[in-house]
Amino acid sequence: MTNHLTSFKPAITRVKNSKFLYASGILLLANTIVTALGLIRTPAMTWLLPKDEVGMLGILASWMPFIQLLSLSGLDGASHHFVSKGQQWAFIVNITNRLRWSLLSMVALLAGGAYWSYRGDFQLAVIFVITGVTYPVTFGLTAVAGTLGGQERFSNLFWYRILDSLAKFTGFLPLLLSSWMVSQVVIFYGVNQIAIAVIHITYSLWLVLLIKSNLTYRTPKDEENEVVRYGKHLTVINGIGVLQTRTHAFLVATMSPLAVVADYSIGLLVAELFRRLWNIFYTIRYPPLVRLPLTHRRQRFIIEGTAVFLLFIILGILVSLLARWLVPIILPANYSTSIIFIYLLIAAVIIGVPGRVAETYYRTQQNERRLYIIRVIGAIVGVIIPVSLVLRWGAIGAAYGNIVTSIIISIVGIVLFSLDRPIFDAQENDPRN
Repeated sequence: MTNHLTSFKPAITRVKNSKFLYASGILLLANTIVTALGLIRTPAMTWLLPKDEVGMLGILASWMPFIQLLSLSGLDGASHHFVSKGQQWAFIVNITNRLRWSLLSMVALLAGGAYWSYRGDFQLAVIFVITGVTYPVTFGLTAVAGTLGGQERFSNLFWYRILDSLAKFTGFLPLLLSSWMVSQVVIFYGVNQIAIAVIHITYSLWLVLLIKSNLTYRTPKDEENEVVRYGKHLTVINGIGVLQTRTHAFLVATMSPLAVVADYSIGLLVAELFRRLWNIFYTIRYPPLVRLPLTHRRQRFIIEGTAVFLLFIILGILVSLLARWLVPIILPANYSTSIIFIYLLIAAVIIGVPGRVAETYYRTQQNERRLYIIRVIGAIVGVIIPVSLVLRWGAIGAAYGNIVTSIIISIVGIVLFSLDRPIFDAQENDPRN
């Protein structure tokens, strides 16, 4: 019997490897297409929209990570965690709660619109109002990607990401047809939000119907409460992390002219496209890693984390060289000053990878205490260092402050991981570990 079972091991390994290669390939293809679309969209914005209006979108982007916390955004991570463990109903819990909490973010954005109107920036005020009105279905239904990844429906995830990216091009249609009134940026942004809302609503309804059709029992209330409880913890953890990762962008948007905000926004956009490579690793590997016994999981994180870090270094160098060559070609001449921000913000992404690996390891454990330690330290240095540097050197200081913060977070993550002791499997689901 043992020999019979053993003979199947190579076949099982081949199936797992082929599945991993397929998932990696299809998500890498999606990332390549989305990145290519982003590389088209960003220059198109700079050519069709005045630089000050691009800066307005940068201001909105700097506010959004803080405002999203009000909608209990950590529930996305919580539902992804439970869906990855096979508890599909967690997505429905996410939808139910996030739609309700999104009303707080809506109110905050409408208040932001009133603030910018009071300051006389009426175009920016309208952009905030549009974001607020559409928020529940554009930002409140963002658990779709994590759920598809947790279910390992990578083909569906592929098309979702492509369609979501294409939706952000619809705003160009009225600009190209010269059918805009009052403000180019308002029409551009408003049409995009409507298209994104359609994509998110369609996929969310499909997933809800699919999950409900497969449910064979009523979910116990205590299990639903555990998803919400963990989601609240992740929201607080993410909120602390926002201070670490987004303070530099908020400072630039608050203290710099719109033209500088536009340059910094280009750097952030390119860095975000580069960061999507991490999302591929996280999406593919989180479900199998969270199901691994802890004794094996730790070793796997060391091996895969090291490989991913080295890959990011190589690709970061290539992307930086590519940006140096492409920016003068595809962007207007007045955006040449954005190249330095691209270099610095990509460097911060690379340096922060070890910290992200350590954080992902503790997420698989639901080890909230360690997550709080990493994020609190990150928030402290992520506020103090960029603030001190931006006051002296402006936007460049903020970018360097982001790099220093990433260094410290990675050091903290590595130290915590190295000091950890392997935990017995029986303790795996105990969040107090």
